[in-house]
Amino acid sequence: MTRIGVVRWLRRRDPDFRVLRRGARLALVAAAGLFGGRYGLDNPLLGLYTLFGAIATGLISQLPGGPIQRARTLLAALPVALFLVTAGTFLAVDTWIAAAGMLVVGFVIPFAGVGGPHVLGLATGLQLFYIAASFPPYQPGTLPARLAGVTLGVMLLVVAELLLWPDPTPPGYRHRLGGAAGSAAHLLDLLSGLPAARPVDRVELSRRRAATARAMDGVWLARIPPTERPASAGRRDRALRHGDRLLRQLLHHAYRIADDPGEVRDEVRARGRDDDLAELLRQSAAVLHDAGRMLCGGAEPVGMARLAELESRIRELYDRPSTVPTDDRAPDRLRREAVSLRAADQAHAFGVAARIAVGLRPPARSPAGPELDEFWYAHRSPLVLYWQQFRFHLTTRSVYLQGALRVAVALAAARVVAGFLHLNHGFWVLLAVLTLMRTSAVDTRNALRPVLSGTLLGAAVGTLLLLGAGESPQVLLVTLPVAMVLTFTVGPLLPQFGGQALFTVLFVTVFAQAGPPNLEIAGARLLDVAVGAVLGVLAGLLLWPKGSSGELRRSVGRYLAVSAAAAEEVTQALAGRPVRQDAVGTARQHPVGTGRQDAVGTARQHPVGTGRQDPVDAARQAWILAEASFLQYQLERDDPRLPPVNWQAALVAGQHLHLGAVARLRRGGRARLTRVQDAAGPLDDLAGRLRRRYTDLAQQLSAGRLDRPVAPPGPPADFADRVRAALDAGESRAAALNLVDVELWLTGAGADLARIQPADATAGREHPT
Repeated sequence: MTRIGVVRWLRRRDPDFRVLRRGARLALVAAAGLFGGRYGLDNPLLGLYTLFGAIATGLISQLPGGPIQRARTLLAALPVALFLVTAGTFLAVDTWIAAAGMLVVGFVIPFAGVGGPHVLGLATGLQLFYIAASFPPYQPGTLPARLAGVTLGVMLLVVAELLLWPDPTPPGYRHRLGGAAGSAAHLLDLLSGLPAARPVDRVELSRRRAATARAMDGVWLARIPPTERPASAGRRDRALRHGDRLLRQLLHHAYRIADDPGEVRDEVRARGRDDDLAELLRQSAAVLHDAGRMLCGGAEPVGMARLAELESRIRELYDRPSTVPTDDRAPDRLRREAVSLRAADQAHAFGVAARIAVGLRPPARSPAGPELDEFWYAHRSPLVLYWQQFRFHLTTRSVYLQGALRVAVALAAARVVAGFLHLNHGFWVLLAVLTLMRTSAVDTRNALRPVLSGTLLGAAVGTLLLLGAGESPQVLLVTLPVAMVLTFTVGPLLPQFGGQALFTVLFVTVFAQAGPPNLEIAGARLLDVAVGAVLGVLAGLLLWPKGSSGELRRSVGRYLAVSAAAAEEVTQALAGRPVRQDAVGTARQHPVGTGRQDAVGTARQHPVGTGRQDPVDAARQAWILAEASFLQYQLERDDPRLPPVNWQAALVAGQHLHLGAVARLRRGGRARLTRVQDAAGPLDDLAGRLRRRYTDLAQQLSAGRLDRPVAPPGPPADFADRVRAALDAGESRAAALNLVDVELWLTGAGADLARIQPADATAGREHPT
C-alpha cells in the first residue's frame, strides 16, 4: 500500500516521470564523475569539477526542448563554461579583482538572456562556473584538472541525455501556433458562408469559436515557460511572435464578422449577397490551414505564388468598381467588406510569417521602405537583429536590465564579504544568493524561511552522517549515491524546504568525499547560506524592490499613451491635416507640403539631435518594454497595490492602436481618406478624443491608482451620413472603404478601454464627447 501511495504521489507531481528520468540520468553522471575522478584517476579535484559541471548544467540550469535540442544547448554552453572557469581561476588572486569579475559576469550573463530563452535557462548555471573557480586557494596550476572535469561532466551529461531514458520531444511553440492557425482556419471557413448568404449553424459556430479561443490561450506567451518562449532575436522566433500577433488580429476581425447582427438577420437574404467576398474568406481560410500544417511539419510549404494570388485578390476587391448603394445600407455593407478584407490581409501575412518561421525564403523587400516593411527582420543579419533587441533594453526601465544589475551587485557584494571574512566554502554564500533572490523583495522574503529552515535541517542530518563516518568511513560511500538520487529525482518535486534540505545533505557528503571528513562542513554550509540570504534580501530591498509590478504600470501606461498618440497622428495624416503638436509629447510637427507630412509615404525619420521621436517608433519601443514587464510579472506574486486592471487587455489595446496605425501607413497612398464633404472630420475628432482618454488612463496607471473610470469615446457624429454624402458626390468605393476601415479601427480601440478596467467601472456611463 505504501508503494502504491508513493507512485500516486509521483504521478501527481510528475505525470510523465520526466523529472525522475532527468534526475536518474544526472545521478549516474554525477556519481560516475565524482567517484571516477576520486578513486579511478586519483584526482579529487577533477572528480569534484566533473560533478559540479553536471550539476550546474543539468540541475541548476533549465534546458528546454527534447534530448537533441538539450544536447546541442549543452555543447554550445561548454566553451562559455570553460572560459568562465579560466577567468575565475586567474581572478582569484585577489578578493577585489575577483569581486570585480563577479560584477561583470553577474551582469553580462543574466542580461544576455534578452537574446533568447536558451541563455536565460543557462544563466544561473553559467554563473556558478565562475563562482566556483574564483575562490581561494589561488592555484592556476590546477586549471587543466578543472577544465578537464567540467568538460567530462558536460559531455557525460550530453551522452546521457541522448542514450539513457531519453524524454519524448515535447510540442514546441511552433507546433502550438500551427494548431491555433488550424482552428482559426476552420472558424473562418465557416464564416465564409455569411457574405454568400448561406445559413450558418450557430451551434457549430459557437463550438469553433470556443476551440479557437482555447488554442489561442495555449500560445499566449505569458502561459509558456520562459525557457520555451520564442523570445530570441533570430528571424525564426521573430516570425513566430509576429504570427501570433497576426492570428490574434485576424480573429478580432473574424469575431466581428460572426457577431454582426445585420449578417445574422439577413443571412438568407440574397440582396446582401457577395460571392466574391465569400470566396476571399474561403481562400484566406485555405492559406491559414496550409500554413498551420506547415508549422506542424505535416505539409508542403505555402508557396509564394499562392500567397501572391491571395494578395492580388485582396487588391482586386479593394479596387473593384463600385456596387455599393448610396442608401442607408451603404455604411453597414462597407463595414462588412472592410472587416473581411482586413481578415484576408492578416491571413496572407500569417502565411508569409509561417514560411519565415520554418526557414524558407523571405518575401521581397517592401516598396514602402524598410521602416514600413512588415517582414523587415527577414532581411537583416543575425548580428543586427540581436543588437536591436539588446539596444531596446539598454535602459533602466527594462526589467531585464534591472534584474541583471540586482544580481550582479548582490553577487559582487557576497564575493567581497566571503573573501574578507575568510569563510570556508565561501562559494556557498554566492550560491545562496542565486538560490534565494527573486525579482521582487516580497518574493525574496517569502523564499527566505524555507531556504534557511531547509538548510538547517540538511546541516543537522549532514552532521549526524559525519559523526557516523568518524567510526565507519563506509557510511559516506553508501550515503552519497543515495543523496544524489534523492536530490536529483525527488528534490525538484518537493517544496523548497525539502529540496533545500536534500541539497545541503548532498553537498556536505560531497565535500566530505573530496577531503577528510570534517564536522565543520555542515556548520560552514549553514553560516554561508545565512550570510548569502542576508545579502540577497538587502539587494532585493535596495534595488527595485517592487520587482516587475512597479515597472509594469509605468511601461504599460506609456505604451497606451504613445500608441494612442500614434493613432491620432496617423489619422490626421491620412486625412491630409497638419499634425497637432500636442498629439504626443515627443512628436514632431511636419507642415503640409514638406513631403514629411504624407504618412502614406515612407515612415517619418527625425534627425539626430532634435530631441523628437516619431510616435510610431516610440510605440514600438514602449511595446517591447511593456511586454517584457508583463511577462516577468507573471512569474511573481500578485502585487495588491497595483490598480485593478486587466494588464493583458491593456497590452492588446496598445497593439490594436499601434499596429493598426502601422498597418494603415503600410498601404501607402491608397490609404488616404477622402476630404469630400469633410467625411474624415468625425474620424479626426474621434482620434483626438481617444488619445485624451488613453492618456488619462495612462496617467492613472503610471501613478499606481485608478481613481476615476475612463469611458470609451462615443461614436463619430453623423459618420454614416457623411459616408453616404461622399458616395453621392462620386467618391470611389475604395475611398469609402478607407473611411469605414479607420472608423472600425478607432471604435474598436475605444471598446478596448472597457476591457482594460474593472467590469463595473464604465457600466451604465454615458459616452462623453
